[in-house]
Amino acid sequence: MVNREKMEEWFYLGIFLIAMLFAFIAVIKLYSSIDSLIDIWFEYKYKPIFNAFFSITVLAICLYFIREKLIK
Repeated sequence: MVNREKMEEWFYLGIFLIAMLFAFIAVIKLYSSIDSLIDIWFEYKYKPIFNAFFSITVLAICLYFIREKLIK
């Protein structure tokens, strides 16, 4: 039989995983919304440039968080 502390640990881990799933979905929706805004605000010939800068910025932020949180 599983003790109370272990059940609480599993419960909090489940809550954390559900929150991370919602955060992941929110980030994907935010990314696609910003991509749509780029399509609206900029002329068609400049869209690839702004999409590239936006993607590089998102990648840099992700790499920063990975380096700071997971490696240390």
